[in-house]
Amino acid sequence: MKIHIFYSHYNVSGKGQHKYRPDWFDYEKCFNNLLDTTTNHDVNIHVIMDGKIEDNWISKYKGRYTEHEITTTHDIDSVTKSVYSVINKVDCDESDLIYVLENDYLHVNNWIDKVLELFKSFEGLTYVSLYDHADKYFLPMYDSLVSKIFTTLSHHWRTTPSTCGSYITTKRIFTEDYGTHIGNDIAIGDHYKWLWLNENKHRSILTPIPGLSTHCMEGLLSPAIRWENI
Repeated sequence: MKIHIFYSHYNVSGKGQHKYRPDWFDYEKCFNNLLDTTTNHDVNIHVIMDGKIEDNWISKYKGRYTEHEITTTHDIDSVTKSVYSVINKVDCDESDLIYVLENDYLHVNNWIDKVLELFKSFEGLTYVSLYDHADKYFLPMYDSLVSKIFTTLSHHWRTTPSTCGSYITTKRIFTEDYGTHIGNDIAIGDHYKWLWLNENKHRSILTPIPGLSTHCMEGLLSPAIRWENI
């Protein structure tokens, strides 16, 4: 079982202009973190760059990833369409793991071992997110949320109704659900898309406790981890 990371990127540098970022946030540091946490593992990193790689800081790391330059209209489904087009050019088995990853996530060091352990422990998994969504712990809409808890030898995992645009699945599942991800089955929007997949195709999402990654948004970081130290 191999992991293929499809890293969605565009011509952005430094902190960017988003007002909801933590003080320590930096796009390049996020990418360095990804490189550091995948070293010495059987992982392929594919950078899907909207624009010219040479025009961006990510060109400094050429040789550590496979590059794919594209042009998108920045529709909400553009990441999925781009990943789909690249997957068809990549040598990977139907059971290999596809990690669709946005460029504003940080990971803990041992996330790969934890993911492989999970998929080897349970059959029939469909979607896994490495982000322990902080909003599940404080938003009133989740006051009555019930989750099933799974354990592997080294970690706890829970079912969750939805996640963001970064997730792990198999090539087979990604291909089967492609139409839903680009909005053919339902109006696009992460939360309702995942609910539709669960209700209509019996897809489930597991997330780790504590998180193995975080979306770098102030007030929404995966809890119980000092992400500023990472």
